[in-house]
Amino acid sequence: MIHTNPSGKKEAVVISCLTTEVVKVVEPIKFYEASRAYIIVHDASGEGSDNASFYTSLIEEARNQIESLQRATVKIETADILDYREVLKTIIRIIATERAIDEMSTIYLNISSGTTEFATGAMLAAVQDEEIIAFSVKTKGTNLNLEQVVKVCIVDGRAIGTTKAVSDPIKVLTFGSDAPNDRLVACLEILKSQGVDKNYLNFNEIIDALKAKGVWDYVPEIKKTRTDDSQKERMFLRRNYITPMLDKGWVVENHKKRNKFDLTSKGEAIVSVYGKE
Repeated sequence: MIHTNPSGKKEAVVISCLTTEVVKVVEPIKFYEASRAYIIVHDASGEGSDNASFYTSLIEEARNQIESLQRATVKIETADILDYREVLKTIIRIIATERAIDEMSTIYLNISSGTTEFATGAMLAAVQDEEIIAFSVKTKGTNLNLEQVVKVCIVDGRAIGTTKAVSDPIKVLTFGSDAPNDRLVACLEILKSQGVDKNYLNFNEIIDALKAKGVWDYVPEIKKTRTDDSQKERMFLRRNYITPMLDKGWVVENHKKRNKFDLTSKGEAIVSVYGKE
């Protein structure tokens, strides 16, 4: 049941990512006088005890500072904060949860806290939803002095910074200014499921799967024609599901098998972010 505030006053919700910068998470929550705060963190449970203990202490410090205000409830969400797709999926899920709680609340995304991948995911979410407010904060002071910075960033006499190594670049795929249609995403999930063993589904099987998901919106025509109902459904699938996905570059037709389709890298990204399964 959706809650609406009878006073008309909008509650503030802030979504942040926490790595090591507690202040960047806590201060904006204070500023916006948030009623609910979501903090997305790295899951360190599988790491060594020292790492896990360190990150746990940061999370607890942020939680304690926020709860000491006696205004905001804090919810901790774990995700791979180095994967912008997973971050975006997590943000979208949180937003959907919030809209179910109170469709009138104002949702803020803190793009200054956490990883650059979180900032990327947050901006993609904000671009797709004009009701979302993305904000940034500037660092006004640091706990490190020059000597400490030099000690960490100078290695073998060379100034290389705090990062030892990086992975190969991964292209950031954008999804346009509008969130993708749920029924198309559902169809894309069905096509992806067939790719595990390349056991391609025919049109009737895809239609049955769409019906099972509750996203098949074909309405039979009352007027009878020479074309049977099954053929009309297949034509509807091609026109309203397959063709739009081809046009968007989510799928390509298999060059060896007629009426069989494979996901593109963009289609894979759509499923990973917006898929329900």
